[in-house]
Amino acid sequence: MAGRAVNRELFHRILLCAEMVLLALPVSMFCLVFGLGLLMTVGFSWGLEELAIMLFVFVGFLGIVGLWCAAITYLAQRARFLWWWRAACMGAGLVNVSLVLFCLVAFGWELPEWGIIIALGVFASPLLVPFLHLAYLQRTSRELLSTQAQQ
Repeated sequence: MAGRAVNRELFHRILLCAEMVLLALPVSMFCLVFGLGLLMTVGFSWGLEELAIMLFVFVGFLGIVGLWCAAITYLAQRARFLWWWRAACMGAGLVNVSLVLFCLVAFGWELPEWGIIIALGVFASPLLVPFLHLAYLQRTSRELLSTQAQQ
């Protein structure tokens, strides 16, 4: 039984590594480059729209960094920092908002320019795969600890 748990853990580590290298790395680079480009286009007459765009970009950056830190701490078997996990959750929530706005645009709703810019956050949706995998691993490790404590 212990051999199966070790094989399962190794499988999840390899799968998470592959997800981070093949999905998260290119998407993170794409989002960081175009997010910085978007920040450079925002002028100094900051209104509500410009502040929403800047907040969207900064929270997105924070979510990407949080996902990477959460994955690295899991792979390195270090103590988890709850702050990074919360940042990754915030980024995942932001991607979900972008997905909703993208669906509204796809169904023909007319959104203002800042709404369309936020809907373009849909390009970060592949980051949900390693995020959901980490969430699954966190949940199963908690359940395993609770069953061990009950015995």
